[in-house]
Amino acid sequence: MTHLVLLGAVLALFAFLHFLRRFSTAWAMRSWQLTQGRVVTAEMRRGKKKSPDGCLMYDPVLRYSYSVGGHTFEGSRFTHQAVSNAANLTTQFIARLAQGAEVPVYYHPRNPAEAVVQPLSWQGSAIAALTCALLLVLLAATLWLA
Repeated sequence: MTHLVLLGAVLALFAFLHFLRRFSTAWAMRSWQLTQGRVVTAEMRRGKKKSPDGCLMYDPVLRYSYSVGGHTFEGSRFTHQAVSNAANLTTQFIARLAQGAEVPVYYHPRNPAEAVVQPLSWQGSAIAALTCALLLVLLAATLWLA
């Protein structure tokens, strides 16, 4: 029983650290600036990977241009790489777009070349980190009292 509680505590610690890092990134993205961008490419391209049933998979390709301080930039990230289902979210976003469409672009104020269309939400990461922290405390208390 003690081994399972210890294993659970270790897993809760790793999950807590993961969500804390994601929260930190999302919290920093709150200061990113918003500008309007224009879609250059929004399509699904044939990929190199195959699904388990042997079908060829397609990869979402999103490119957009935007201007900051008189300089034009081009971005390709829909959201931050910390999002595990970023490819699915990008695919859903692309399905609603046409080339030349305007999109919101959030860029890093000190590095305008770093941009996303959808910034991370800090609330979900905060709740997940807090939940993992509470679980970790409960498991540590269980070990302490055992």
